Amino acid sequence: MKEERKIYSRYAFNRGLQTLWKGDAAKAGSQFRSIAITSDEFNSTQGTFQVLALEGIGGGIQDGKFAGSKDDPKVLFDKDFRGLDEAAKKFDEFILATEQEGFNKVSFMDIIDFEQKARESKI
Repeated sequence: MKEERKIYSRYAFNRGLQTLWKGDAAKAGSQFRSIAITSDEFNSTQGTFQVLALEGIGGGIQDGKFAGSKDDPKVLFDKDFRGLDEAAKKFDEFILATEQEGFNKVSFMDIIDFEQKARESKI
């Protein structure tokens, strides 16, 4: 039996993405949430905007690379909005709620630290 490919985003244009982690992304078992806004319009604020929130468990670093998630992420929220203002409001609400649950945005220093751990894992 052929396994069905899951596609989460309905629209081609990414208008916003924020991934937050609870724990160290370099370590297997750390929880993440990704919140995205996609749109059917390239350069308009009046189109249809999808707000999508996913949650999963990261696989850490394996063979010097990010291993992705252990299983398919769980969809927490998926809804279309008419216009960017309403979608952006929901996007910001999700980020705030996620931070209040102990998740953190990835900083520039977090990226540097992660890349160092990835290099060290190859040695």
